[in-house]
Amino acid sequence: MNARLQIDNIQLIVRTPVPFGDIGEMDLLRLAAAASDNNGNDPGDKALVHAAETCAQTVGWEQKTGSWTPPTNKRHYSTAVIRPAGQTTGDFEIARGSVDALMELCKLSPADKAAVRKNVKHIKRKGFRPSAVAINREGFWQFCGFVPIFAMRVPLSVRDAQTEFRYFHIWDWSLRLLHWMWVLCVLGLIATGFCIAEGWFIKFGDLESGNQFGNIRRLHFILAWILIGVVTMRFATFFFATNKYQKISALFPIKKQQWKDLYETGRDYLLAKSFDGPRYIGHNPLQQWTYTGVYGLFTLMIVTGLTLYALYEPANWFFGLFMPINDVLGVANVRLIHVIGTWCFMLFITIHVYLSALAGNVDRDGTISSMISGGRWLRKGVHFRDE
Repeated sequence: MNARLQIDNIQLIVRTPVPFGDIGEMDLLRLAAAASDNNGNDPGDKALVHAAETCAQTVGWEQKTGSWTPPTNKRHYSTAVIRPAGQTTGDFEIARGSVDALMELCKLSPADKAAVRKNVKHIKRKGFRPSAVAINREGFWQFCGFVPIFAMRVPLSVRDAQTEFRYFHIWDWSLRLLHWMWVLCVLGLIATGFCIAEGWFIKFGDLESGNQFGNIRRLHFILAWILIGVVTMRFATFFFATNKYQKISALFPIKKQQWKDLYETGRDYLLAKSFDGPRYIGHNPLQQWTYTGVYGLFTLMIVTGLTLYALYEPANWFFGLFMPINDVLGVANVRLIHVIGTWCFMLFITIHVYLSALAGNVDRDGTISSMISGGRWLRKGVHFRDE
């Protein structure tokens, strides 16, 4: 359920209620609407009444005149007396407001509080805020659940739109430059690598050689050396980063919460539930381990590539350092590892581009544009683990 209401330039969304106990979703929604201030102009009250009339057909309750009392600094909930619509009996007290305040009012057990807070945590990740409801029918308060509400100001211009978001500078210009440099290098190395592995791809049936194969190998080696320089500089930037999102610690999720988020993020990516994963400003734990693996793959490809090149310069002191690898593994196995690494890169590139496009277009989190601009505009009210 997503009931929308726009009042002037404020758009409100009421999502499916989260009941506690035996009460139903629509019954909870009606109670939340009945607890609104009848004489007020609060947008949240109007959104709840609109949602009840739209999704539950009717509010079903009427409020006793003059019974509504507002929340205070010490009491974070409002109260009112309501009865079934059209009747003169059956009065009972209702409260609506802070989840924690109403759980204390109802004296929930620690286990029940933990269960409610888990649900609250889930909806807060998506930018919603809970409006809890409790009733007092027989002299004691009963916690009924909460209704998630989201409110945002509809921007009248691009300048106004920025007020609904926060800007975070994440990637330095040096990291962005190195990123796009190794994108070009890797694509060039894959293309030339296929030409080297499959000679017919170059010849196209031509029986006369114009040294095409030698030129392709030369280009492959040039791109490889550029990539070595780029990777070396990238490792150096880990120690000169201007924020925590770029430091070497961002590669390894070592906290207990990060391991939990690793499971949740992997599950949500697998099931394409892109809205439900834990939110991170920088890399989430799954991305951290993925990029750690990619850096390891870069290292493997560089070492095996230099090992293969050493066959043509065995007397050189530098390339001579890699000759023992050929002796131990065998040239054919080194070349096989190099080819398998190439296919791993192709698989990673496909998944990386797809998930980046998914996050940028579905979650609207600026994943792709941040690698160009260096920053992200992130919606206010959303909780981020690494903030």
